[in-house]
Formats: sequence, C-alpha cells, structure tokens
Amino acid sequence: MMLTRRAVLGLAVSAPLGADSLPEQSAGIALDRAFPDPRLSYLLTDCGASREICSRWAHPMDTVPVGSLVKPFTALAYGETHAFRFPVFTCAGAAGHCWLPQGHGRMEISSAIEHSCNAYFLELARDVAPEALGSVVQRFGLSAPDPGFEAATLIGLGSGWRISPFAMARAYSELVARSLDPGVRVLLAGMALSAQSGTGRGVGRGAYVKTGTAPCIHESKEGGDGYVIALYPTDAPRFNLLVRVHGVPGAQAAWVCGKMRSYVGRTPWSAADALVGMLWQS
Repeated sequence: MMLTRRAVLGLAVSAPLGADSLPEQSAGIALDRAFPDPRLSYLLTDCGASREICSRWAHPMDTVPVGSLVKPFTALAYGETHAFRFPVFTCAGAAGHCWLPQGHGRMEISSAIEHSCNAYFLELARDVAPEALGSVVQRFGLSAPDPGFEAATLIGLGSGWRISPFAMARAYSELVARSLDPGVRVLLAGMALSAQSGTGRGVGRGAYVKTGTAPCIHESKEGGDGYVIALYPTDAPRFNLLVRVHGVPGAQAAWVCGKMRSYVGRTPWSAADALVGMLWQS
C-alpha cells in the first residue's frame, strides 16, 4: 500500500538536530539518527569531486531501475541528432500513456522535465538514435539499456535500463558541470522548475531536482519505489543528494528529500559544510 504524504513526512524526525552537534558525530550516524526509517535509502556526494560524503544504501554500485531519472539523458541523446531543438508537444494524458490522466497540456522540454511528462518523453524517445544514446551513455558514465530496448525503456518505464545509484548521482553532477554544453541549460532550467512547482516541489526552491518512480526491487513488494535527486545550491552546486523511498512515487519521495536537505543545510558553512569538513579533515 502506498504511504500517505503525512506518513512519508513521518519518515524523518519532526525537528533537525542542531548544526553545532554535527562535528561531534560522524555524518552517517547523524543522518541515520534523524532519518532512521529502513524504507529510506540515501546517498550524499560532493558535486565537484563526486566523492561520497555519507550514505545508507545497500550495494550502491549494483544496477537498479531508476525510473524517470533517465529522462534528461534521453533528451540529450535526442538533441544530438536534432541540433538540440526540442519539440513542443501537447500531452493528452492517459491517451498518450502519461502518468497524469487528464494530461499536462502544452509541453516544452523544460516544462516536461518540471512535470516529468511521460507523453512528451515517449515522443522524444521514439526518435533517439542508438548511436546518439551510446554517446551520451559513455560521456556520462552510465550503463546502457538492455539490447532491443523500446521507447518506454528510455523514459524509465519497466526495468530495462538499470543504473547504479552511485553512477546515477555522478552523472547528474557531470550534467551540472556541463551546464554550458549544448542542450544542458534548458534541462537544468526544467529541474529548477521541478523544485519550484513540479514533481520535485517537496525539495524546495534553490535546487536542481528530478524525480522518478521505478519498479520495486525490495523483497517486501510495493507498487514502486520513489527516487529523487537534488543538486544544490543552484548558483554553485556543491551537494548532490539522491534519495529512494520504498513504496511511494517520486513526487512523495521529494518531501523526504526536502527534509533531509533542510537538515543538511542550504547555505555555506551550514550543517553540510560541517559534515564535509569533519570527514575530509579526519
């Protein structure tokens, strides 16, 4: 059974520990104390170095389905053979195999990222050249989808494209680092919109966010697992927080990620900097 939003928010303690206490404990112990629920997995890395700060994720190097987190990379593969000119498309909802029954209406690439519109990305995926996808996969250090993949695979439906959590986090850090590359800026704009008013709004403004819902891989089966990745702050991304919550869609997982982000901190020399300083100076 899917968790309610109230239950999702209950995965974390009601108030964060003070930043002043962080230097006295390890990063992992501190976050595990604040977010003890075993349904929650997380990986916090440094954007610039792609270095793990702390995590609670069993086998983060094993490949898993990650849902719509693959969509920006599918968009880049489409762009490579279309001069990075992305179409305008009208999402008709269930008729176009979108997750939103009534449809999103008129979508451009940034709004499609914002709302993670399946219909829009299926339209792109049907025209992705395999060699272009191979180029993107290699450039961002991703594993390739299963041979004979369909368009649905390239937008994260099903289990045909499996990527390790660490590789997924590293690929998004690389995406931010390549903000001046063709096609990337508009994708990041969509991720910023997601944090403001889209599927990632639970994370809050000032972050680049992408959500996804993937087939459940846990022994205790649920309808799906929610993924969300947040890179922040947007003016100079330093932290990359990847979160998975068992048994909820990605949009609900974003609220947990938002609480974790608040705990870790949003500004320089906040709790997050204390974590990094403690680890790197030890």
